[in-house]
Amino acid sequence: MSKAIIRNGVWTRRIPGKWRGSGEGRTDIFKSVLADPRLRFARYVFSTGMAVLIPADELRRVVVSGPSHYADKIWGPFNINPYLETVAGQKVRMELEDAH
Repeated sequence: MSKAIIRNGVWTRRIPGKWRGSGEGRTDIFKSVLADPRLRFARYVFSTGMAVLIPADELRRVVVSGPSHYADKIWGPFNINPYLETVAGQKVRMELEDAH
């Protein structure tokens, strides 16, 4: 099991403003977090204050076929587009929320 902080099934990651462009956020996720059985949702918080909540099964479906880095420990980088509801260019289920 990963050492990630997962509260009530939700893991949260902030997307810095410098990693944002044209409405998308560029990010990644540790493979150990995505494999953690406690994980039900990944919550990505944009610098604008908007957050997206993505079911873990949807994220797994999309990112495991993509790039990895950091000695093969991290899936990504990949883009999240809350307006098109896509991760790495693929349509996923997600909920938008105000993170303030």
